[in-house]
Amino acid sequence: MALIADSQVVGGIHRDLGSAIARELNTEAAFVLMPRKRIPGVLERGAGHLSCHYLPEWMPGQLDWTEPFMPNSLLLLSSARVARPPTLLALRGVRIGTVHGFEYPDMTRILGVGFMREDAADLTHNLLKLDAGRIDHALAGEVFLRYQQRRHGLAVKVRNPLVVRRYVASCAVSRASPYPVEQINRAIKNLRERREIDAIYDKYR
Repeated sequence: MALIADSQVVGGIHRDLGSAIARELNTEAAFVLMPRKRIPGVLERGAGHLSCHYLPEWMPGQLDWTEPFMPNSLLLLSSARVARPPTLLALRGVRIGTVHGFEYPDMTRILGVGFMREDAADLTHNLLKLDAGRIDHALAGEVFLRYQQRRHGLAVKVRNPLVVRRYVASCAVSRASPYPVEQINRAIKNLRERREIDAIYDKYR
């Protein structure tokens, strides 16, 4: 959900949303690329202020969280080469494309030790692995999937996805940020009332 060029975030939902929140706070946003697992520590140290599109259970730590405001769904994609699994339980012991450093508590709860992760650097690489036949199933966020379909189209043919979970995501806020979570919540509320957040999402649906 971010457009990267020369190791810089130059577009995408993350940049548009972060820039809108920063404008509402009368400041400018700076975007830093880093592995998912580093984000909680960076926020806890105050080296970053905000990271969005997460749930608290995915990113434990001494962090504050905004009110949920970003609807999304976690989907299980299955290649058209294989039958669509009737339920998630049918995938116990089957390799599933996942993103390195990302937690999938719902899959762990459902499949237990039978949740067989096949990590890739990001969701785009998982789609490439699906297309190449290296995996038959992968997990992806619905917003990301729609973004890929709109921007690039999906080269890989997939079955109708299984919905693992529908959720409304939030932003993690550093407790050392000069912008406390209450102020960020007010900024988000103002953006929502003016439908600016809806307009950002509509660009990628």
